[in-house]
Amino acid sequence: MNSNRSRLPWSRIGTMMTDIAMANLAVMLAFLVRFLGFPPAYNWQAYVSVAPWLSIAVVVLLGAYDLYPVSWISPTQLSRKVFPVVVLLGGLTVVTSFLLDRFGFPRSVFVLSAIFDWPLLYWSRRLWQFGLFGRQKTRIIVLTSRPNVILPDDLASLGPHPRITVLDAGAFQTGLEADLFLLDDSLTDPIKLAVLNEALSRNIRCLWQPSLYDTLVAQAQLTVVGQTPFLAVDPLPSAWVRRLGKRTLDAVIASLLLILSLPFDILIALAILLDDGPPIIYRQDRITAGNHAFAMLKFRTLDKDYEQTHGQGLTVPGDPGVTRVGRILRASHLDEIPQLWNVLRGEMSLVGPRPERPHYVEKFSQEIPPYNLRHQIKPGITGLAQLSGHYLSSPQEKLQMDLTYSRHSSIWMDLKILLQTVEHLWKKPTDAPSAISVSPSEENGQAHEVDDMKRPS
Repeated sequence: MNSNRSRLPWSRIGTMMTDIAMANLAVMLAFLVRFLGFPPAYNWQAYVSVAPWLSIAVVVLLGAYDLYPVSWISPTQLSRKVFPVVVLLGGLTVVTSFLLDRFGFPRSVFVLSAIFDWPLLYWSRRLWQFGLFGRQKTRIIVLTSRPNVILPDDLASLGPHPRITVLDAGAFQTGLEADLFLLDDSLTDPIKLAVLNEALSRNIRCLWQPSLYDTLVAQAQLTVVGQTPFLAVDPLPSAWVRRLGKRTLDAVIASLLLILSLPFDILIALAILLDDGPPIIYRQDRITAGNHAFAMLKFRTLDKDYEQTHGQGLTVPGDPGVTRVGRILRASHLDEIPQLWNVLRGEMSLVGPRPERPHYVEKFSQEIPPYNLRHQIKPGITGLAQLSGHYLSSPQEKLQMDLTYSRHSSIWMDLKILLQTVEHLWKKPTDAPSAISVSPSEENGQAHEVDDMKRPS
C-alpha cells in the first residue's frame, strides 16, 4: 500500500476535479429531467452564473469533512460524510441563486440535483479508492507488552481489508512486512523509538496511544540555547483577533440557530408540559473558563425529583428516571438547544471542551494534575472530544482531545467541527465502542483477518 503514497498529491487534484464535475453534472441532469431536454436559455444562464460558486462549495464542504487528501475510508463512513455534504450543498445552491438574483432555477431542479448528487459523489469516490488501493490488504502489526490487547472495532478505517498481526514488544525486529504499526500504551520509550525509526526509514505509517505528556509536548518547538537543544512549550495563544473572530462566529451562528429552532422549541415545551408538567428548562451548575461557575441550560429530560432521590450522577441507557419525551430529546440531542442562550451570554462557545459539574472538576483535578488546563478556553456545545470519543471515554482521553483542540483551535477548525457534528448526529448512539480482544500469537507472526476476530462477550 505504501507504493500508492506517491500518487496521493495527484489523486487529491484529480478527486477535486472529479467532485466538481459530479456536482455540476447533478445540476445538469436535474435540468434535463425537469425540461425533458436542454433547458431554455434563461434557465441555463442561471446555472452558468451559479456554477463557479457551486464548484467552490463542493470542494470546501468535502474538505471540511476530511475527504481531502484521498485516503482509505470505509463505505459506511463515506456514505455518512457525503450525505450532509449533499444537504448543505443544496442549501448553499438555493442561497447563492437567491443572492445572485438568478431565479431561473425551478424548485424541482434543487430537489433533483440533490437526489443525483449523492450517488455521483459517493460512487466516484469509491472508484477513486478502488483505483488507488484495489483489493490489496492492509498489513497492520500491533505491538504490545500485555498478554491481551483490546483493539477498536473500526479497524476498517485504517485501510482496505485490514490483516492484523499482534506481536509481543520483545519480538519486534527490523524488516517486518507492514503497512502500519499500531502501538498500545504499554510500550517503553526505547521500544517506541525503535519502531518509529523503522517506520520512518521505510515510509510506514505509525500510530501509538499517547500519554498526557505526549499530548502536552506535541506542539513543542525546538529551541537551541547556547549549543544545547531544548523543547519549548509555549503558553496557550490568546490573540485578540482570534478571540474576536470566535466570539463573532458564536454570536452569528447561535442567533441564526435560535431563530430557526423556535418552532421546535415551542413543540418541545408543549411536549414536556403534557408529559410531566413544569419546569421546562433544567439548570445545572457547570464550570466555564477561568474556573467560574454558571448555570447551563437544557430542556428537562429527567423526572422532577430525580436528583433529590438519586443524586447528581451519570445516567445510563434505559434509566427509569428519564421521561418519555426525554428519551426522544436525548436521542436527537434536541435537549441541548437552550445552550445557545449560554453561547449568546458568553458563558459558552459553540465549540470547545464540554463543561463539567463542579464536583467532577474537583475530583478530576486531584486525579489528573493538568485537568484544569482545559478551563483556559470557554466550554462548548460540541467539540473534538465529542466527535472523536464516546459517552464513557475516560476523563484522561477526553482531556487529551480537549488539549489538542485548545492548541489547534481556529475559525476553520470550529467550522469543520460544527459541520462534522451534523454527520455525528446521524450515528447510532453507543455507550462505548465495540472492541476486539486479541493476544500475541505463540508464533509471533500469525495474522488475523478482522472479520474472523472474536469479540468479547
